[in-house]
Amino acid sequence: MRISGALILMVVLVMAVVVVLQSRDVERTQDAVAVISTELREEGVAGASLDRDRALAVIAVLEGLVHDPDAIASHVDDLKTIAGTAATWAAGAASPSPELHAAVAIRTAAGELREHAVRPNPRRLAAAQRELDRARQALTVAASGSGTTAPSGLVTEGVRDSLHNLEASQKERELEVEEGLGP
Repeated sequence: MRISGALILMVVLVMAVVVVLQSRDVERTQDAVAVISTELREEGVAGASLDRDRALAVIAVLEGLVHDPDAIASHVDDLKTIAGTAATWAAGAASPSPELHAAVAIRTAAGELREHAVRPNPRRLAAAQRELDRARQALTVAASGSGTTAPSGLVTEGVRDSLHNLEASQKERELEVEEGLGP
C-alpha cells in the first residue's frame, strides 16, 4: 500500500513538472509570435491612429459602391486614397488589436473593389462586403472594449492581420500595373 501511494505521489510530481515546463514553452512561443507580429510592418508607410468615425464613414462609402458596381470604375482614385488611409491606420495600430483588424479589412475591401473595376466579377463585390462586415464588427468591438485585444483575443490574429495587410499591399502594386495597361 505504501509503495503504490509513493508511486502515485511520484507520478503527480512528474506531471506537475511537465505542466510547468510546457507552460514556459507556451509563454516563449507567444512572446515570439508577438515579436513577429510587430515586425510584419509594411515599409515606407507612416502610422496614424485609426479615426473610428472616419472609418465608419469610409465603410459606408465602400458599401455604397458595392451596391452600385457601375460607379466603381469612376471611383478608382478614391479607392486608392481609401486604401492608403487604411494602410496608415494599419501601420499605426497595435498588433493584435481591433483597429488593425478593421484597417486591414477596409484596405482589403477597397482592393477588391479596385480589382472589380479592372475585371468585373460579382464574387469581388461579395468579398468586399464580407471585409466591410468584418471591419464594422472590429470597430464595434473596439468601441465596446478596451481596444487592446484582437477580435478573438489571440496573438495569432495580429500575425494573420499583418500578413493580410502585406498581401493587400502587394495586390495594390499589381493593380497599379494592370490599371496602367488599361483595357
